[in-house]
Amino acid sequence: MSHIASTIWPATPVPEHARMLINNFLDILDHNTEDAGEKLVKYIFTADAEFHSSGGVARGHKEIRASRTAAWKIVKYRRHDVVKVYSATDDASDLMWIGDAVLILKNDKEVKGAFLARIVLEDVNSKDVRIKYFQVWGDSGPMMKVLQEHPITE
Repeated sequence: MSHIASTIWPATPVPEHARMLINNFLDILDHNTEDAGEKLVKYIFTADAEFHSSGGVARGHKEIRASRTAAWKIVKYRRHDVVKVYSATDDASDLMWIGDAVLILKNDKEVKGAFLARIVLEDVNSKDVRIKYFQVWGDSGPMMKVLQEHPITE
């Protein structure tokens, strides 16, 4: 299922390869697979990329590859959808987006919320477009509330 099917795109054209990269990126993040880190470095990020997520900052392929190892420690389902995209550049290489996220934790509690993300793309007009920089911001309050009220014990 597409993470960008209902996205409102900016007036600045975002190339189709860039749109597909964003969709594929979110698809990798939202599936608990052993090879997620490898897919991120092979298909999504540049060799010198920075990946800022709720789990911390990963720089370069080695750190990005390892960044997904704890991503599913307390989560059993995750879904990100891009709602609206804004472009800071004429070539759509620097984008900001608003998104919605749904998580189901291992205690079966659901957490919903909005997030903001910035993505800087390298070779945006190429079929080999890659993410050079990604940073996400989200309100951790709802997650913290659920975890306080319903702790996850392993």
